[in-house]
Amino acid sequence: MSAQVATQLLTAPWRSLPSPTWARLETTAPEMAATMRRYLADLGESLKPRSVDAAEAVLRQFAGRVTEADVSCRSVAAIERSHVEDYLAWLRARPGQQPNSTVLAGTIAHRVGLVAKFFERVIAWGYEDAPAQSPISRRDAPPPPRPPARAKKLSAVPGPATPAKRRPTAGLKGAAPEVSWDEVAARAPEMAATIRRYLDQLGVSARPTTVTAAEGILRLFAGHVSDADPTCRSVAAIERRHIEGYKLWLAARPGAKPGKKLSPVSIRHCLGTLRTFLERVIEWGYTDAPPRVPVYAGDLPRPDEPLPRFLDDPTAAKFMAALAVDPNPRRRLMVELLARTGMRVGELSGLEDDAMVRIRDTFWLRIPVGKLHNDRYVPLHPLLVELIDDYRTWRGPSTSGLLVQRDDGRAFDRRTVHRYVAAVAKRAGVGHVHPHQLRHTLATQAINRGMSIEAIAALLGHRSMRMTLTYARISDRTVAEEYAKVTDAVEARYRSTDPLPADAAGANMRRLAAEAHQRLLGNGHCTRPVALDCQFESICERCGFFDTGPEFIPILRRQRDHAADHGQSDRAELFRSLLSDVEDGGPMASFS
Repeated sequence: MSAQVATQLLTAPWRSLPSPTWARLETTAPEMAATMRRYLADLGESLKPRSVDAAEAVLRQFAGRVTEADVSCRSVAAIERSHVEDYLAWLRARPGQQPNSTVLAGTIAHRVGLVAKFFERVIAWGYEDAPAQSPISRRDAPPPPRPPARAKKLSAVPGPATPAKRRPTAGLKGAAPEVSWDEVAARAPEMAATIRRYLDQLGVSARPTTVTAAEGILRLFAGHVSDADPTCRSVAAIERRHIEGYKLWLAARPGAKPGKKLSPVSIRHCLGTLRTFLERVIEWGYTDAPPRVPVYAGDLPRPDEPLPRFLDDPTAAKFMAALAVDPNPRRRLMVELLARTGMRVGELSGLEDDAMVRIRDTFWLRIPVGKLHNDRYVPLHPLLVELIDDYRTWRGPSTSGLLVQRDDGRAFDRRTVHRYVAAVAKRAGVGHVHPHQLRHTLATQAINRGMSIEAIAALLGHRSMRMTLTYARISDRTVAEEYAKVTDAVEARYRSTDPLPADAAGANMRRLAAEAHQRLLGNGHCTRPVALDCQFESICERCGFFDTGPEFIPILRRQRDHAADHGQSDRAELFRSLLSDVEDGGPMASFS
């Protein structure tokens, strides 16, 4: 490169700087370009395209600078600290967007962070073209300068302070609450003191998220009541009319989506939290308590009871097939654990490194204390045992004590786990799938294949059998078998040789008989309804829908003799049983 061109590049505005193309990089440093392209492809499985595009632009510019400064550097493994220092100096010397300015410290920090992540991941993911240790750290970026403090504007006549913008929602989101405890205490001091005392007690026995949710609901309720009725200054003064006004206020509240009101579930949650508060302050003997609870069960909107959303068998098969070829060992292990154990996302993130134990000949996984305050052991599929062993070898020693951890050693957050599951579903072509659907899918498959309700409850960590019985409502196999038992007797009447009456009922029965579905087999008929899948494939004689009759006796005898001649005792016994039923006029003969 000539000195003139170098000077033009150095003094060119930041965004007008030409970035090297991948074609040029593949010519000057083919191994480096291939490694970066592979990394970007892996990154695209879990990040949004916008994030991948940002990483691609930075890595392409970084590779261009490194290969330009040192033509002998042709791979990622050959990048050293000196190359990084040259890149940092080059970044700091670049002109910024504004005249006579340099690149902002925040921009440099962003680019250094993306390059540092690239090196951390190619090392952790076991890429062949990777240095022994990262030549760059995120601390290499200069800290952004603090903005200068703004001088307060002085005015001749001081005016009232501008109130902070408040967000009118029923929840706790937003930096400025709709009503603060100071405002509640100014209007109703005794009520505020009682609620705060209750929340302190609740914090001893409930989770922080539960306490936070109750604090927000009770704070907004107290703010509404004390504002609507200034004479209501204590909890003991709360009457039925206040509750009715609060219900109408909730129903008029804006919801999370623009133009929508609060959902019945949110209203039920608010009223239920308030009702629990009033019940407890009465039971606990608080001085500031109403004589009775003015919130009744009928005040709470009846909740919908939708069935759990699960993947049907064909969709689940596509999903698991795509997961089986996932190139990222950590992502595959995490999604396989969700799909094959039914654990929750929070439980997966909290798995300890020694969670897998062997008891006799079976491997078990200890699920940590989670949502329902209980821990449990679940049996491990042999595939999971193999995946855990392979992952530990690939990962090396755990730096956090967790089984699965991020590159920086911290626990995985929910959003990342959701992206991992969505990435597998996208490759499988089955639409959007969220982690809890895998839990529902496992439970549905288990109950449809005969696993007891008690065993499923233990597997999923349910504390109440009522939670598990939800899956019994979608047990298609159970419903199908019960339905088949009833329709079997009805269809027997349709196929009967007895004359049918000539009235309207007889005409309807003749129509139904014409619609009855039978499939001719080698030695009988299969009466399985068309809509039901055959669970027995080629062993039709053992199927509950199998039907034969006297006209098939010669074939049945030949099959019995064939089985006996070839030493197939079980098969021979099967045909002897079928012949006995037909020849003795048993259930099989009644259908002929």
